[in-house]
Amino acid sequence: MMDLTLWISFVGTVLILALTPGPSVLLATANSLKHGVKKTVGTIFGDLSANLLQIMLASVGLASIIVSSGELFQLIKWLGVAYLIYVGIRKIIIQPKVEIHERKGQHRSFFSLYSEGFLMSAANPKAIVFFTALFPLFISDSLPILPQITILAITFLILDGLSLLIYAQFATKLKTYLENQKKVHLQNKIIGTLLILSGLMLATVKRTSN
Repeated sequence: MMDLTLWISFVGTVLILALTPGPSVLLATANSLKHGVKKTVGTIFGDLSANLLQIMLASVGLASIIVSSGELFQLIKWLGVAYLIYVGIRKIIIQPKVEIHERKGQHRSFFSLYSEGFLMSAANPKAIVFFTALFPLFISDSLPILPQITILAITFLILDGLSLLIYAQFATKLKTYLENQKKVHLQNKIIGTLLILSGLMLATVKRTSN
């Protein structure tokens, strides 16, 4: 169903990405400070629902490409390696701008927080590009495509959801850390370096396996 080595590589890459304090992390942290962890679960579910939809849209395109052209799929894999390295370089170079606005006393329903998480994630057009670039790196074209995409999707959603939940759980402690631009930039430099190394390692695997 799934190449174990590729799956382990995928888990490692997603864990690296999950450590990055992006918009989803900041929203979960801010809502946890305002409304508590239990209600913030709504925000997390909203974010994951949007991600699932984006994964499905990206996967339809990938499945069509695999059926129609194996060469094009291999090209997308190499573009995925380049994309991973590109993201890593951006993490190293760009200074982060992290702002968490805390407004207590505002009552919001679970559905309202769910909608906020969903719309915030769904409104990001880069997400589909991200999934389209990321998944092919860990898909073997010698195995059935649908089971592999299903495993990758479930793995991503679980790891991303746990990451957001951890950030929400420790929101008070992490707020001080996340608002320290120098510390976040240092973290991003480390993450960026790991992403570049991951991309280079995946490129090497593809060369030796072809």
